[in-house]
Amino acid sequence: MNGELNSYCARLRVGPRYVEVVSAPPASSVLVVGYRACFATAPKPGTPVAAFPAITPATTTTDAAPPMALVSIERATQIIRDRESYWEEGYFGIFGDSGVHWCLIPVDPTVDSRFVIAEGWWAAGGYQAVLTRSVIANAPTAPTVVAVHNAHPSTGRKKW
Repeated sequence: MNGELNSYCARLRVGPRYVEVVSAPPASSVLVVGYRACFATAPKPGTPVAAFPAITPATTTTDAAPPMALVSIERATQIIRDRESYWEEGYFGIFGDSGVHWCLIPVDPTVDSRFVIAEGWWAAGGYQAVLTRSVIANAPTAPTVVAVHNAHPSTGRKKW
């Protein structure tokens, strides 16, 4: 693998909550190709991703590591009252999912040399990725360890 791209490879491990039920990851690492920030919900398939420097679909085609995007989702609940609409974090207290959620989601290259979120719906597959310094430098508020969303929630099939 290209040495420059190697600095964007995140190592995979089985999440601590899934050690009993999930086998070793199918790949030892994934290539984090870019970043996408979202508000309220996860990005839809086909959503463009801002690629990191020196990463293009042409440079990643020969790599064995599956390409994924680092995604931050600022979760909130839409409140509609008296014809007014606003967003509020933590509206449901301990029952609601609020705050910023970080994960890796599979991406596909496009013909115009970009990356987009892969087709399908993606849920956490029981794996975590340990991000490198290069990735965190391009997304400074990202945590060191993030969930890998590579499983279809209905079928359980993995992207790779």
